[in-house]
Amino acid sequence: MALTPGTRLGPYDIVALIGVGGMGEVYKGRDPRLDRDVAIKVLPAELASRAEMVQRFQREARAVAAVNHPSIVTIHSVEQADGVQFLTMELVEGQSLDRLIPASGLDVERILAIADALSGALAAAHDKGIVHRDLKPANIMLTHSGAVKVLDFGLAKLHGPPLDQAPATDMPTAMHTSLGVVMGTLPYMSPEQVQGRPLDHRTDIFSLGVVLYEMATGRRPFLEQSSAGLSAQILRDAPVPVNDVRAELPDELSRVIQRCLEKDPQRRIQTAGDVRNQLREARRHSEPGASFQPGRVGSGRRSGTDSAAGFWVAVVPFTCSGTNPELAALAEGLTEEIVAGLSRFSYLRVLTKGPTGARYVLEGSLRQAGGQLRAAVKLIDTSTGANLWAENYTRSYSPDTVFALQDSLAPPIVSTIAEMNGVLAHSMWTTLRDRDPETLTSYEAMLRSFGYYESFTPEEYRLALAGLKRAIGQEPNHAGCLTMLAIVYANGYLLHYDADEKQEDLALAYARRAVATEPSNPLAYYALSVAHVARKDIAAFLSAAEQALALNPLDGAIMGEVALWMSYSGNWQRGRELMERAMVLNPRHPGFLWYPLVHDAYRQKDYSRALDYALRVNLPGQFWTHLVLAMVHGQLGNRDAAARALQELLAIYPDFPEHARQEIDKFFYAQPAHAEHVLEGLRKAGLEIPGNPPVVETAVTSAGGSGPMPTDPGT
Repeated sequence: MALTPGTRLGPYDIVALIGVGGMGEVYKGRDPRLDRDVAIKVLPAELASRAEMVQRFQREARAVAAVNHPSIVTIHSVEQADGVQFLTMELVEGQSLDRLIPASGLDVERILAIADALSGALAAAHDKGIVHRDLKPANIMLTHSGAVKVLDFGLAKLHGPPLDQAPATDMPTAMHTSLGVVMGTLPYMSPEQVQGRPLDHRTDIFSLGVVLYEMATGRRPFLEQSSAGLSAQILRDAPVPVNDVRAELPDELSRVIQRCLEKDPQRRIQTAGDVRNQLREARRHSEPGASFQPGRVGSGRRSGTDSAAGFWVAVVPFTCSGTNPELAALAEGLTEEIVAGLSRFSYLRVLTKGPTGARYVLEGSLRQAGGQLRAAVKLIDTSTGANLWAENYTRSYSPDTVFALQDSLAPPIVSTIAEMNGVLAHSMWTTLRDRDPETLTSYEAMLRSFGYYESFTPEEYRLALAGLKRAIGQEPNHAGCLTMLAIVYANGYLLHYDADEKQEDLALAYARRAVATEPSNPLAYYALSVAHVARKDIAAFLSAAEQALALNPLDGAIMGEVALWMSYSGNWQRGRELMERAMVLNPRHPGFLWYPLVHDAYRQKDYSRALDYALRVNLPGQFWTHLVLAMVHGQLGNRDAAARALQELLAIYPDFPEHARQEIDKFFYAQPAHAEHVLEGLRKAGLEIPGNPPVVETAVTSAGGSGPMPTDPGT
């Protein structure tokens, strides 16, 4: 059936034709049920008439729909109506990458930002067993906000006219061979794809290399005009290195692209995650926070300042005792998992070529005794020789549990040392604590701001803000500084550090810039989520928070913060689940993670349990610490303790009584009944709140609730 604007397909209103390709037509549609625009992709009639193709179409669409990554277009549904097979997707508005690459190539920072998003998207899909097979600039969209979106993920293998019918080498192809069907777009095909050999995820690595080459130079690496000549060139010729085309490009970027373009899949970079890690390493080979500098990247040279406080991290291969091959495999796999996990943290600079030049070195050993395994791990600061952290993990062991053991051991090791509340972040910011702020690079200013996130004091708030503002003045697109500015401003509003500025608006503006600059940075999405919290936009908070969690499920700090705001938004069950996971990820978690547990027990009127949690917060410089103690002691009738808590609260925030309702509503605007319950506890503690009558009666302790809350894994 012909779909024209104004017609309907099932429940969807057809708005406009977006494009036509071998996969069929793509329309802009309107879903009146959810009041949202969608993209509708219609399966061509010649394919829809074949049952096996319809089944494959539906199966692969569902597989892609299971991939959760901000740079992969979301598939909403696979449907059939009026004899038409179609799927609905997230509508992406912007420009395709092929229209944005100038003849001279993109600037280096933009290449790396886009490449980071692309490699992250590929890694997420490959982890689900999905191979794109048609990665090319025309299938990559940059939205108006700067986000990167990959189209046609996993579905490209269904489309395309035969190669001998293709009018130009830019057309999608479907070349029938004795070994099967080759589908893709010829200039971006891997050698094994051209030959019709069986494919795995490494074909996408080659195509990514072609896209990176084109972004870097403005031209494709293989330029023959005829299909036969182009195929021969892909199979035979090595492309000219990108830094021979543009001398100012860093050597390390050129090396990564060359390795992606190896003819033999075994010689390529093996995973998209490795591509991402190596590109991030290239980005960090220059001085911290600085842009790429020709002749320095990949040379292994670093400045004196960088070698003294460069904060590079290396993981020494784990050792194991005995000759057990399963234990050796576990040691190797655990090392790889930890390296990959650390590389998820955008602010860490992870070396992948050994510990030479690294300030921080993580090392570990495995020992087996019968059915028990002991993993001993420690983190060393090579500049002082100090052991910053050490831990022993004991697990049940059998040869068939190797992968389960990796999944059990790697996450807590990674999160405990890598998250913003972790051992590395603490060492980094305290190293910079006494430095003149004027001498800090952008990267160092970002690290220095972690001091605020650890203490939440007004003094650290002001220091972080000043350093980050200065850094952004010098390097406006430093994603890490933009991210931390957003977080600090959002906290400034929520914790009443600077009432004269519109921190919530500034937080949102900086968070959006951070996401646009580095769309695969999970911390940037967390910054966006907390900025939406400050602006009382729960739906937007939930969307950004889930993206942050998906991008880095090993970040206990993000998980704990999301759990806090999830709880305060009214989803106490989801908040509790996330908080329990965050506490397991990092048993050394900060005290503020106890806040939502205080409030959860308090809302159930289990005041004794609420007090137990409140005493664990341990943030004396934050007025909320004393507020929760006061409200709980007020409900318990502990007059002296309530008075002391109020005294500490008013010492930090003298005019709190005049702003009590406003401050509490910042956190509990979605739960007005709980906000009133908090105010009730404060009044019972003796706080005179203007507009509310004093309360003199004493509350009775209640032990209600729905069962025990989690105990602290660190105690």
